[in-house]
Amino acid sequence: MNTYYSNLIEGHDTRPRDIERALAGSFDEDEKRRNLQIEAAAHVQVQAELDRMAAQGRLPEPASVDFIRWLHAEFYRDAEELMLRIKGAGQEFIMTPGEWRSAPEHDVAVGRHVPPSSGRVGDFMDYFERRYRFEKLGKAGRVLAIPAAHHRFNYIHPFPDGNGRVSRLMSHAMAHEAGIAAHGLCRSRGAWLAASKAARTTSA
Repeated sequence: MNTYYSNLIEGHDTRPRDIERALAGSFDEDEKRRNLQIEAAAHVQVQAELDRMAAQGRLPEPASVDFIRWLHAEFYRDAEELMLRIKGAGQEFIMTPGEWRSAPEHDVAVGRHVPPSSGRVGDFMDYFERRYRFEKLGKAGRVLAIPAAHHRFNYIHPFPDGNGRVSRLMSHAMAHEAGIAAHGLCRSRGAWLAASKAARTTSA
């Protein structure tokens, strides 16, 4: 169900039965619906891998740039070229999974929000890792870091696309490391919006 709600947040109405079919290797003939199924299956598979890693005690630092780039690369590992074709600042380009925005054509606007320019993303994410590393945080600090990091990550918008999904997977890993995982906390858009709003109020 985490995948279903994650897709709804992105405006993609992929039904649970379509997700089940995708996980069984049965994809729709319609290209658009097939691509949505591929995305949904990828979300389920990456989250399942995070759960296995947590159970085995081998989850990396959730806020590390290496881990975040791995999440993005894993999510898009089986993506078709059409899913990687992004319309940026005045031109289209093929997104490289796991790579930050780094060129002028990667600059984007998300609704009314204009994220940092692509040339500065690396610096922003280096600071992000230092700020939200769990290593020096106590129990309460780790719990509070989850919505704060989730909000800040999406403010930076480090990848050309897929940031919302990666932020939710990152938050899932953080919940494991904070000791509050419950087979997925991303149950509704309202819950995460409320958490993000609380983080903004706290940091103001």
